[in-house]
Amino acid sequence: MRSLLALAIIGAVMYVCGIDSNSRQTETPANLTQTRVDPKKDRETLMAELVTLAKEIAEASVNGDITLIARNTTDDFELTRIDGKVQNKNEALADVKQEKTIKSWSLDDPELVSFSEDAAVLRYTISLKLKNGASGRARVTDTFVKNGGQWLIKEQQQTLLREGLR
Repeated sequence: MRSLLALAIIGAVMYVCGIDSNSRQTETPANLTQTRVDPKKDRETLMAELVTLAKEIAEASVNGDITLIARNTTDDFELTRIDGKVQNKNEALADVKQEKTIKSWSLDDPELVSFSEDAAVLRYTISLKLKNGASGRARVTDTFVKNGGQWLIKEQQQTLLREGLR
């Protein structure tokens, strides 16, 4: 009986002092609005970051800069080219040469398809104009993963759009 009374007293003291296992500091709505992140702004910021990275990698591809490409792709990177050929990182890097036939290129219509804290999918169109007057477009989907605080491309899928090179 004494042990039950002692437990009751300890329980009452814990409750009054706010040290029971159920008491938690709750955030007021004012605190929530101060710490809440705007998901739309987060999405826009991430998309801008990934588009910049995709443009840098495209520019490096045109210039034959395999160092930048190697640094911004995962070790298990995989590329599915417009001709359907699948390449690992080493095979893809071996094919990178300075493109002297390209007059201009652009990355158009970017869309952040999905994202989480450590993965994202970006889809866009690459448009090319060659020095001989031919042009073409490819739809590109990049899958990014975050590694050591840096976004890296893990996989890229390229699909030649119907109009192709003309």
